[in-house]
Amino acid sequence: MGQGYILATGADEVKRLQILNSLYGPGTEQLLQRAGLQAGMRVVEIGCGTGNMSCWLARQVGGNGSVIGVDVSPAQVEQARLQAEAFGLTNVSFAVADAYAPGLPLESFDLVYCRLVLMHLTHPLDALKQMLALLQSGGRLVCEEMDLSQWFAVPDNDAFRRVQAFNLLLSDRRGQHFRLGTELYQLFLQLGLSPNISFSLPAARQGEEKRLMELSFAQFAPILIEEGLATVAEIEAIMLALKKFNEDPTTLQGMPVAGQVWAIKP
Repeated sequence: MGQGYILATGADEVKRLQILNSLYGPGTEQLLQRAGLQAGMRVVEIGCGTGNMSCWLARQVGGNGSVIGVDVSPAQVEQARLQAEAFGLTNVSFAVADAYAPGLPLESFDLVYCRLVLMHLTHPLDALKQMLALLQSGGRLVCEEMDLSQWFAVPDNDAFRRVQAFNLLLSDRRGQHFRLGTELYQLFLQLGLSPNISFSLPAARQGEEKRLMELSFAQFAPILIEEGLATVAEIEAIMLALKKFNEDPTTLQGMPVAGQVWAIKP
């Protein structure tokens, strides 16, 4: 996703993406089923990461279908291949490619999907145009993106709010779109599509699922220090407060709302 991406990749990212998928995966699966995912389809996942959804998609389309997962990070693609091999999947392949230039044949696929990819880009509409071009007529364009301004703690927590503010600040400084989840519908309209929309808002109540913010913050905190936005002491204090919040069985998090938008290519 380029130089602006503020999170880890490869083996260091596997744990965080597993937690993310455990929270958002059920809603994503329902979204894809509503969008018309069927056995035998030819599917592309843009920004496949470590392969969680590509492997799930491969199981859904079966032996007569195929899935191609692409990611700009070679380390992510390697982890995705390892996961597919571990599952014994033979109908999924992976390639290193940019969302702006996937390098795949045009008008050749039945469904093109991405999750939490466009929000990291400086020009998400350009990437959507590339995704749409991969679809044959009648194909499905399916996207799911977060709005990180819609993430809350119960009870309200100062450290939580500071991390949220830092996240949005870095996004704005890099020209990224960390509020895209509530803006995605308009991008589909700009493409001349007739989109469907729903929202997913998972709740994190206990255990590892409450650590998503903590793990993400640990990855991008060095950038805050490097750019003079926070001191080491401030980072350490926030991390301690987040851990205390997460270990309290009475607290919970409303995860960032994810806008789920899909449309059929005319």
